[in-house]
Amino acid sequence: MDAIPLWAFYFAAGVIGLELGGLSTIFIQRWIDEQPILRPGRSRCPSCEKKLGWLDTIPVLGFILLKGRCRHCGASIGPQYLLVELSCLAWALATAHKFGMSPEWAVYLVLGTMLIAGSFIDFETFLLPDRITLGGTGLALAAGFVLDKGPTWQDACLGAVLGAGLFWLLQQLYRLWRKEEGLGTGDVKLMAMIGAMVGLHGLPLTILVSAVTGAGGAVYYMIRPGEGGIRGRVPYGPFLSLGCMLYLLYGREIMRWWMG
Repeated sequence: MDAIPLWAFYFAAGVIGLELGGLSTIFIQRWIDEQPILRPGRSRCPSCEKKLGWLDTIPVLGFILLKGRCRHCGASIGPQYLLVELSCLAWALATAHKFGMSPEWAVYLVLGTMLIAGSFIDFETFLLPDRITLGGTGLALAAGFVLDKGPTWQDACLGAVLGAGLFWLLQQLYRLWRKEEGLGTGDVKLMAMIGAMVGLHGLPLTILVSAVTGAGGAVYYMIRPGEGGIRGRVPYGPFLSLGCMLYLLYGREIMRWWMG
């Protein structure tokens, strides 16, 4: 870190975050459209299917230059593209500030980007891809063997098993009680990933934050136009991801403050 100025590291982190955000938008759209994720060639407009120029695909800048519309057909480009890129930029800078130039920063940057992509997919489809949940679980467990900061591999394994096991139990109890699906299996798999990221001791605060923010989300779904509310569906994955990411950034500080 001494050989690289702090501003240069933050600048590089921001660029990497934006690039990961751009890649995430491609992954999200192709997964939703059921297209091959690794399909070669440039990205295309979802409306007219024409190839996008390299300038159009520059994260954030491309959206601004195009004024949120396809240059070929004029179709509106959904704001989710910009939100994904800005979210990844913010996460890259936040983790850079938290972990510095370290292996922890690189690992949690990738895992956080996966959570962001999964959250936007969940908002859109109420599904969570196995490539994110199971792939993220494997990466988080492997990180426990090599990272100095963060859960040990034992703690990561316990967190994954307990997190997924608790939500599986909740899923089964709700199914028995209401005779319908209330918690998706994707959320159970996501909790394995999150449990491995925060460890056993990070689960309570992560779940608490997700419950509070999820309650706020349920209120929004109740008052928004169209079908919503308790009878509607509320994606819980984004709120679990938010709880995880907040814990990684501020969890230890919050716990020290809470314990006095």
